[in-house]
Amino acid sequence: MPEELHTGFLLHSRLRIYQWRVQSAEQRIKEWLKLVKNPYIAFSTGKDSTCLLHLVRAQRKEVPAVYFDADCAFSESREMLNTVDNLILFPTKESLLDTFRRFGKISGGAELERETMRTTVYEPIKRLGKLYNFDGMAYGLRSEESRGRKISARINGAIFRHKRDKVLACQPIHDWTYNDVWAYITSHNIAYCMAYDKMWDMPKEDQRLSYWAGETKRRQGRWAWLKRNYPELFNRFAAEFPEVRCYV
Repeated sequence: MPEELHTGFLLHSRLRIYQWRVQSAEQRIKEWLKLVKNPYIAFSTGKDSTCLLHLVRAQRKEVPAVYFDADCAFSESREMLNTVDNLILFPTKESLLDTFRRFGKISGGAELERETMRTTVYEPIKRLGKLYNFDGMAYGLRSEESRGRKISARINGAIFRHKRDKVLACQPIHDWTYNDVWAYITSHNIAYCMAYDKMWDMPKEDQRLSYWAGETKRRQGRWAWLKRNYPELFNRFAAEFPEVRCYV
């Protein structure tokens, strides 16, 4: 992390509004943990779930972290996963690339986006619940990142019964900002996924870590960034799906 950003995030951690948000998140987690017996933490190696992991385990260290493995993780994410204790590496039935192969393309619009969500999120969550009998799930979604998430947080609040997954969900940092997240990471000296060190020159709203082969934000430079920073991955991807070269 550039020194000037590190200093700025540390200064942000001194603000009362930041400290209030941290205390609010801690209280939400405390209330949620009282209501669940067998919860888990949804962990992606991204900055938000990194904060979440630290926050939850500060109160109950044995809560497992779950990573849904669609066989498209960055090498830095793999390295980080190797450092996480009590981690469930849960494979999806179909890899993300296999979903693209089934469609025969990577720019299938809403239909393809729904299908990738089904294969990499909804279906594995359903299987996970049946195998482990989890009754609670904590995840690090934030309202700042999309209109849909903002509406969801407004309707559901921080703790709510998830209708689809039949668990008590907790989104304790839904009202945190980008600066809050990095202030927490820097002020607590938490190791973050090193893939972010290739993102500091990007707009902050685009500094989001996911599977490397995802197709969202393709028109906003996602694959140009992949080509610049991971040329071998990009070339392998483009050899199978030549259409990606139209976006770089």
